[in-house]
Amino acid sequence: MKYLAVFSLTLALASPVAAQKGQAGRVLEQRRAALGTDVRQFRHLVPERVEASTQTVYYTSKRENLRVGSYTVTGISYGFYKDKLCSIELRVMGDVNCKGIHNLLLSEYGPSQRVAAKSENWTDPQVSLRYTEVPQGFATIVLASKTLMEQRLAETKLPAYHSA
Repeated sequence: MKYLAVFSLTLALASPVAAQKGQAGRVLEQRRAALGTDVRQFRHLVPERVEASTQTVYYTSKRENLRVGSYTVTGISYGFYKDKLCSIELRVMGDVNCKGIHNLLLSEYGPSQRVAAKSENWTDPQVSLRYTEVPQGFATIVLASKTLMEQRLAETKLPAYHSA
């Protein structure tokens, strides 16, 4: 799941099994982005928001294809920690779109780990994927680099005098 093409696929993500074999797996069709890629490798990004507490800067792209298979995605955000792509967030609205994308995830990755009533996780050694639908008909899917997220978490716990 480490590699993914950003965002026009038959599915929303590359296969965790393929990533472990060093292959791109089933990817989104046109453009590719690897988690950990430097922000300077991206074009057409527009600043969206900054989470000061996690030092993560989020961007969107005006040129994004907002479809996953035959389902509509309402927004995609790219999260960068220390200028490295650490997460990709998809937002989905409507029962048909949410259910369809959820079913695509289940068919691609199999059973998930349920972490709350409306939140599920799929993980491998490098990547974590979370699907959350709260309230019904409004879903958020987050693909994240486990390495960068753990680094970010560890650094936010350091005393202020250790931070650079």
